[in-house]
Order: sequence, then C-alpha cells, then structure tokens
Amino acid sequence: MKAKRPLTVLLALILTAALLSSCSELFRELFTGNTLSPTAKGELQVHFIDVGQGDSIYIKTPSQNILIDAGERGDTVVRYLQELDVESLDLVISTHPHSDHIGGLLDVLEAIEVKEVIDPGIVHTSKTFEKYLTLIDEKDIKFTEGRAGDVRDVGGVKLEILHPTEPNENDLNNASIVVRLTFVEISFLFTGDAEKKSEKEILDQGFDVSSTILKAGHHGSRTSTGEYFLKAVSPDTVIIMCGEGNSYGHPHEETIELLAKYDVDVYRTDISGTIVITTDGKTYEVTTEK
Repeated sequence: MKAKRPLTVLLALILTAALLSSCSELFRELFTGNTLSPTAKGELQVHFIDVGQGDSIYIKTPSQNILIDAGERGDTVVRYLQELDVESLDLVISTHPHSDHIGGLLDVLEAIEVKEVIDPGIVHTSKTFEKYLTLIDEKDIKFTEGRAGDVRDVGGVKLEILHPTEPNENDLNNASIVVRLTFVEISFLFTGDAEKKSEKEILDQGFDVSSTILKAGHHGSRTSTGEYFLKAVSPDTVIIMCGEGNSYGHPHEETIELLAKYDVDVYRTDISGTIVITTDGKTYEVTTEK
C-alpha cells in the first residue's frame, strides 16, 4: 500500500513557513481498481472553458460532474457551471498549485458543493494555496493525493492518472497531475503544465498515452509537447488553453509548427473562446464559442 500523507502535513509545512493556524487531518484515499472497461451509455461532454491565461476543464460524464482546474481567482468558472445548472461536483482535480490553475477553485469551493479533490499533494506557500487547503478542510471535502497508476471509473468513463510518481515541490509544473479519460473508443489526455521532463517519465513508465484529443501542456509552451510525446499520443485534435495577447507568448511558434507538421486539428481558447467536445464514445463533435 502507498504511504498516506494527511492534508494537515501540507498545511503544517505551509503554516510553519507562514506562521498560520493549523487545520484538522484529512487523509489520502487510494483509487480502487486497475482495469476498467466502461461501456457507452449516453454521452460525454468536455468543456475547455475560456479563462484567459489559465486552465479550466469541465467534464460531464453520463452520471458525474468533474472539474480540472479553474483559472485565476474570479467567478468565471462558477458562473459558467451555474449556467449549465451544475449544483455539485463529484470530483475536482487540481493539477498543481500555480494560481492560473487553482485561483478560481477558491470561488468554486465556496459556491458549489464538491465531494472530492484530487491534488498532487505538494507544498506551496502562496496565500492562494493556503486558502485552498483551508477551504477543503473547513468543508470536510475528501482529499486524495493523485499518483501515477491510479485508476477509477467515473460514471462510465475510465480515468487514469499517468503522472506524477514522486512530485517535487520545487518543480511545480512537473508536479502536474496528468489524466487520461477513455469513453469507449474516444480518449482525452489532460496534461496540466507538465513539461517534456514529465512527458519522458510517463513514456518511460510504459503508460498508454494514445488519445483522440490532447490538451497541450503548459498553454502551448515550447517547454511541453515534445515531438516524441506527440507521436506517442497521436491525437486527431489538440486544444491549447491560453489568453489572448498573453505576456508569455503562448502558444510558442515551435509548438504550432510541430502540430502543423503532424497535421492535427488545433483549437485555441485565445482565438475560439470556450471549446466544447461532445462524444457518444465512437465519434465526436467540436463546437466553439467564437
């Protein structure tokens, strides 16, 4: 059995550095199962929400609501979910502690019922991260450390965590949780801000990364989506989540040129706004806000 790391260990480390008050214990729960073969019932929707320079992905399985990240602090994601009549989230995946991924989760945790949070379980001393952990504790939300090899069925959809194995709090991008979702014949790969180092680790561990749709790592930065990784994933469609005119220059030209070389369909939130992919498990349709 994997070692358990209580949420209070994370809080205590932060509080030691920031001299804040402590919170009660929440323990990591392991995923169950390692081989799942969901069958198609209904449809799967994946919403790549336009949050500017950040990530937020809402996933509606045939019976569950899942959210991966929520961009910077603000009510953009809350309002989007409320417009879809989402009253609760079965699962929130926080890929890593950078504010453009977890900032908006503060608003989500305050406004919407959340049953479980999956997190890489590393320490970050930002006020945003401290508040995020405190909210999880105060609302008594189940807290799970995501680790490579964990698998579960989420409402008829297979969810696999491919990364991290041993996350490092000094390398937050490469601590990102990488998730592969499979709905019959259609699969999605969500990479957070994982960089080429993480991509190599995933391939070296022998995980099946082949996916119909790839969410490009780190907003289309040249630090992610290495050619060897792209070839292994072999996607039909790539989604790049970034803000219009962002100061980082995302997506980088090297990434765009590589995707053009492999003749994949590319959609960008800075150009198309929110992007929604709907699938019955055999085919899929892409619709865009703009």
